[in-house]
Amino acid sequence: MRVARELIVGDPWRLGGYRLAGRLGAGALGVVYEGYGQGGERVVVTVLHGRPGGEAPAAEAAAARRVASSCTASVLDADLDGPRPYIVSRYVEGPSLRRAGRVFGGDDLHGLAAAVATALTALHDAGVVHRDLTPDNVILGGDGPRVIGFGMAPGRVTSLTATGLRARVPSYTAPEVFTGGAAGTAADVFAWGGIVLYAATGEDPFAAGSLGAVMHRILSLDPDLGPLPRLLRPLAAAALAKDPRARPAARDLLIALLPGCAPDPGTAALLRAGAEMAAGIRTACDDPGLGALAESAYAALGPADRERAPAVFLRLVAIAPDGQPVAREARVPAGSERVLRGFAGLVAHRREGTRLVHQALPYAWPRLGAWIEADRARLVARERLARLLPLLPVALVVLALLAAGVIVAGRIV
Repeated sequence: MRVARELIVGDPWRLGGYRLAGRLGAGALGVVYEGYGQGGERVVVTVLHGRPGGEAPAAEAAAARRVASSCTASVLDADLDGPRPYIVSRYVEGPSLRRAGRVFGGDDLHGLAAAVATALTALHDAGVVHRDLTPDNVILGGDGPRVIGFGMAPGRVTSLTATGLRARVPSYTAPEVFTGGAAGTAADVFAWGGIVLYAATGEDPFAAGSLGAVMHRILSLDPDLGPLPRLLRPLAAAALAKDPRARPAARDLLIALLPGCAPDPGTAALLRAGAEMAAGIRTACDDPGLGALAESAYAALGPADRERAPAVFLRLVAIAPDGQPVAREARVPAGSERVLRGFAGLVAHRREGTRLVHQALPYAWPRLGAWIEADRARLVARERLARLLPLLPVALVVLALLAAGVIVAGRIV
């Protein structure tokens, strides 16, 4: 189960029409958040550290959206012009290859290799280079493995900076990147070879105690491919070639992995066949969204506490000037202790007040959204009154001064 950690100071809680629920992780290119759209759909929002590549933002977003959904997480939206450039993609439920805690073999290993090759074929066909492909970016979804984390580096990209190298997992970085070359499609193929070996062994290839030692191994040594089956061994060896010109294209890898594949199939047919093979890998997913967690907690309450729950949660939300619900800290009604205990992890209760842990909960939980809409008029009136209350002392002073002026004027007359 992937768990989003709470947002930290400096994190945005809203980007465009998306509410961010928490951090899923951080990488060389940006910070990854779990988010929810206005319709409650669960998404991944990647906030970039800076604009990657030199192409126009519109071209970057268009390239990412052209990627076929075969074994990938579709890019749904992007804003690369704002102060916090971000890309929104489909949320794929399931553990990453690294977190799955399993070693692949036989047909499952073959299917995983085909899934990642299918994703790379779709990416490269759209003119997108992943550039950060690692076991952390391969999600074992319920409908087969999918590659996530792309969309930040279309076309040919320049070599990584030293900062980028420190931020990423270097065992999957191609040799030419360390020597100042471009991280192009061949670099993605090199990462494919490393991922296949990782899936078979559970260990990062070229792993060493320091970045310098890892670089030395990548530039000078060949990993032991003995754990791979006979069919995959020569493909992985070719993918891990030191010279990028000697590596096969992702499309060629996929053709070699598909039994009975035509010599030169069309791209659509090739991607479809790869996705069908990948779908054979089934992974049990325990990755509920905020809405599912909240609904489960609500269902576990007794009848009396279910009746109290709306009053509790409506204290914890407000209507912003733009009409959107937002979280607020407040004191909850007396007798709400069992409700708060039932929603532990979603609601934080302190002596000073109670708050929603995730700003996105009004979006993610349809029941809460319905309570808000049913009580919207009262919530809006409450917020207007709350904005007026700080002005009340000033108004009283003004009224007192006016009254004093009237009295003085009356005496003078």
